[in-house]
Amino acid sequence: MSVNKTLLRLMSLGQFQAVCRTSDGYYMAQVPGDLGYNAFLGRPAPVHDGLGHRQMLQVWAALSTDEQVAVWRLAQNPLDGSPIPLDSDFGVPRPEGKE
Repeated sequence: MSVNKTLLRLMSLGQFQAVCRTSDGYYMAQVPGDLGYNAFLGRPAPVHDGLGHRQMLQVWAALSTDEQVAVWRLAQNPLDGSPIPLDSDFGVPRPEGKE
């Protein structure tokens, strides 16, 4: 699975082609077949213990350390948009050994 698809799966956005974060903290997604990011997703809710968050952490825990680092690097250096702060926006822990 590509790093991009893994990131989308982690964010429970697997139905989209790609996602980007705007400079003001909103998220936009690219629907397969579209040009650009035309689906407005909004801002994430504050991190809280719930089914969605627990599922995301299960996906994260199932990744190898190398996969976690690759996803973290992509989120910090996306092809489009601003960096995606997985820790503050989604409560995803940093990979082991990643500062």
